[in-house]
Amino acid sequence: MDGPEIVATVVSYAKANPLAALAAAGIILFFFYRRPVMSFFVLFIILLLAGVYYVIISMSSSAVSEKERLQQKSSPVQEIIGVDPSRMLR
Repeated sequence: MDGPEIVATVVSYAKANPLAALAAAGIILFFFYRRPVMSFFVLFIILLLAGVYYVIISMSSSAVSEKERLQQKSSPVQEIIGVDPSRMLR
């Protein structure tokens, strides 16, 4: 999921459930009022973990596409004799 897609999901949930969104906003504001240093620290940790998650997902998606490309590419010998590569290891 990209950033705009996550924001769109949150906004659509907030529009569908206004009381839950208001309650969540109230709880977040209460924690920022009571303990602002701890709240900013938790927010920083959440943003850091979201960044790490994004990097891992983007790296794995590129690896999956490269693996699929390599699997679709077959050697000329296999094309000539008509051997299915998945059956070669059996």
